[in-house]
Amino acid sequence: MVLQEWLSQLEKTFVMKDFSGISDTGNSSVTSNQDVLLLDESQKEILDEDNEKEKRDSLGNEDTVDQTSCESVNSLREPLDDLFRVCPPCSIANGLQKDLAELTTLCLELNVLNSEIKSTNGHVDHTSQQCSPEILACQFLKKYFFLLDLRRAKESIKLSYANNPCVWDTFIEGLKEMASSNPTYMAMEEGDLPTRLKLVDDSVPFDSPLLIAYAAQLYEKFGESALRSLIKFYPSVLPSDVMQLCHHHPAQFLAYLDSLVKSRPEDQRPSFLESLLQPESLRLDWLLLAVSHDAPPSTSTLDDEGNPRPHSHLFSWGYSQLILHLIKLPADFTTKEKMTDICRSRGFWPGYLTLCLELERRREAFTNIVYLNDMSLMEGDSGWIPETMEEWKLLLHLVQNKSTKPAPQKSPNGNFSDGPSPINVENVALLLAKAMGPDRAWSLLQECGLTLELSEKFTRTCDILRIAEKRQRALIQSMLEKCDRFLWSQQA
Repeated sequence: MVLQEWLSQLEKTFVMKDFSGISDTGNSSVTSNQDVLLLDESQKEILDEDNEKEKRDSLGNEDTVDQTSCESVNSLREPLDDLFRVCPPCSIANGLQKDLAELTTLCLELNVLNSEIKSTNGHVDHTSQQCSPEILACQFLKKYFFLLDLRRAKESIKLSYANNPCVWDTFIEGLKEMASSNPTYMAMEEGDLPTRLKLVDDSVPFDSPLLIAYAAQLYEKFGESALRSLIKFYPSVLPSDVMQLCHHHPAQFLAYLDSLVKSRPEDQRPSFLESLLQPESLRLDWLLLAVSHDAPPSTSTLDDEGNPRPHSHLFSWGYSQLILHLIKLPADFTTKEKMTDICRSRGFWPGYLTLCLELERRREAFTNIVYLNDMSLMEGDSGWIPETMEEWKLLLHLVQNKSTKPAPQKSPNGNFSDGPSPINVENVALLLAKAMGPDRAWSLLQECGLTLELSEKFTRTCDILRIAEKRQRALIQSMLEKCDRFLWSQQA
């Protein structure tokens, strides 16, 4: 592969580590010959032409390097793998630096992280090839950090190593190392959160790739409070960045995301949240995260058979608004089905019923509404009212076949008396009479064999509905007659 061959040449060129930070005097002979081992004649052309003469002078001493020095370098390579190279070990022309950054970053993006380097005996060294991809990525970052396009590298790591946080941690470590010499970074060692935020706001450009290093420093010191404050740096610091920063504490990411969405006007929140879902797979990840934290236990929302517990849709969920925003956003059919399964498995019934309506899973919805045992779910403008005779028969059948009357349960506020109106035969019959008229309702109830279960309240209600219907018909007839007389008078 072309990139692998190029990486091999790059590794040969920059094989010498920067020993300036090593205090071991026993390696002074190696240090003094750094330039000699850094380059050989075959790689001179990649350096700045302005420094060509100086490099040739250094290379003139190549013959004086003995075998002992080379062996010393080889023995030092292993421990130096932990050192970051955040600065070029030599001067590189600006145009060449840009080309090197492009190719090095491309290696990271395409997962070309190691090369076949032949040892002195002519055999290929397979040691690095035996390492796991995430270890190779960490080693690559440390060796070539000074050559990377940091913005592209960050996005590549989030996409390719989302499940390997050690790679992200290594990247952040490199950014911190690069920022450590900045006076602002050192000044941020002291002060409270507002003071440090102002310091970053005033001193660090919003488009700086090092901004995430300052964000990491704030998070390590102040935790969730720092994450919530990072919304002021959007879009320089993205939700995907924050999600990686706090990958050990996902609940803290939810606090940040919820604050970020709420920072927008209410009518703009759905579209803003949709713009954050890049890639699209984040939708399911965030939904699962939101229904899993600051939520009632599943034993409170699901019974032993996995059905809804009565009134469990009334429990409070810490991120209910965020969840509802996520499930109401446009998505393909498969994604909506997966979201439905997530809501059901966690017992988030408001979202589950909303998705059932979108997916036209009405039979399934009515079945679970009966389990929830709350008539308010079938009342009002947004209520689930059956639309066909078949749906009314299904609902009556479900109510009739409830195994046993559920034991009295406390409503979410802890009281027994002020709970929602239960779903039973009489209440559903009353709803039927209001929707279809008392006479058609009575016929359907007789067909289902439910008339014996009705009380005098139902009979009185039907009588009132009949009187109301007669009055309404009389009123309509009167209005039609008046309109008719008016039209005839206009013709005359």
